[in-house]
Amino acid sequence: MNDKQIYKTIKDIVIEVLHDNGVLKGNWRLGKVDTVISDKKLTVFVDGNTRSQTISCNPDITFVSGDYVWIVNINGSSQDKFVISKRAV
Repeated sequence: MNDKQIYKTIKDIVIEVLHDNGVLKGNWRLGKVDTVISDKKLTVFVDGNTRSQTISCNPDITFVSGDYVWIVNINGSSQDKFVISKRAV
């Protein structure tokens, strides 16, 4: 087995493990801040939904109404979301 074959085999194994553990699922969502409740909670309209949701957020970032944000589903669950950062539009 040459170096390229070894690399491909390792890569295939890593991708398979990540896939099997749900890491490669689409856990990211886009949203827009409606209101800032506190430095740890926002009301956000999540793209693809019909109404805004209250979501925990990164307290190290100062969010304001109208900010576009990245939302991550924790452990792949759409019921457990977190606003990780602002996003450029």
